[in-house]
Order: sequence, then structure tokens, then C-alpha cells
Amino acid sequence: MTTTAPRRELLLEAAADLFSARGFYAVGIDDIGAAAGISGPGVYRHFASKQALLAALCDRTMDRMLAHAEAAQSLEELVDLQVTFAVEEQALLAVWVRERRALSDDVRRSLRRRQLRYEELWRTALAPLRPGLGQEEVAFVVSSTLALLNASSLIESPIEADERCSLLRRLAHATLEVG
Repeated sequence: MTTTAPRRELLLEAAADLFSARGFYAVGIDDIGAAAGISGPGVYRHFASKQALLAALCDRTMDRMLAHAEAAQSLEELVDLQVTFAVEEQALLAVWVRERRALSDDVRRSLRRRQLRYEELWRTALAPLRPGLGQEEVAFVVSSTLALLNASSLIESPIEADERCSLLRRLAHATLEVG
């Protein structure tokens, strides 16, 4: 964790690491504060609650992914984006995958709308490359590929980051049946 980052960023990094390692419900505000170098109650100067901190992490994940995906020009770029994120932001993605259920219905609905937009970008990129598939099949292939890549964030592996990226790219291409 970078000590020169603003306190809010330190708290987000600490929460992502702790939620990823131990789970949302097993982590207390005091744990997050201690990991960020402040007292537990000091967390409340930056976030109204532990759930608000989780919502900020999930929002950050979806916002970053969607912004990069909207700038992508091809399915290959989308695959690279998701693979890189899965490897470089493993803790953050693991929190996204595992802990969203702890959020309020309103926050989950907002995240789901953005997730559907993200998946639509993938479907739009894949459909012309797989003309034999109908819309429902394209949607299924995209959702399955993203599920595979996202689930990799839950796997602790001694494999170096570059090799994990290479393996995940090959898995994504095989699932998408392109490249």
C-alpha cells in the first residue's frame, strides 16, 4: 500500500485487500483503519459505513472497466482489458465477484445496469466474428467468458503475472472461439 496516496485511496486499497483475503463480513472498520494507518473511527470521516466503502470499491471497478471498454476498438482489446484487470487488480476483482451480495438492492441495481452495458460492448464486438450464433448464444458466450475470467481472481496461484495473462487470453479465445 502506497503511503503517499490520499487517505481515501489508502482506505480503498486496504479494504480491497482485506475483503479479498477474509471476506466482507469478517473484516471490521478497525481492521480497515489499522491497515490504512488510522483508527477505525477515522474511517467514518471518509465513508459513512463499511457498506459504503464496499459500494465505492464496486463502483470504482465497474467505472474503470466500462470506461476502458467503451474506448476499445475490438474484441481483442476487450479480452486484453479484462485479462489485465483480472491479473493486475486481482484483489479488487475478487471483491467485485464475491462481495456484491452485501450491497443494498439499489447499489446492486446500479452496478448491474453498468455491467449489462459492459457485456453489451462485448456482444457487439463478438457477434460479427461469430455469425452462426444468435443473439442469445452470443450473450451466453460473452457471459461465460467473463465469468471464467472474473473467477480467476479467486484463485491464488504461484504462476507469474505474465504467464497468467497468457493463459487467461488463451482460455478466453477458446471460450469465444476466435483468434
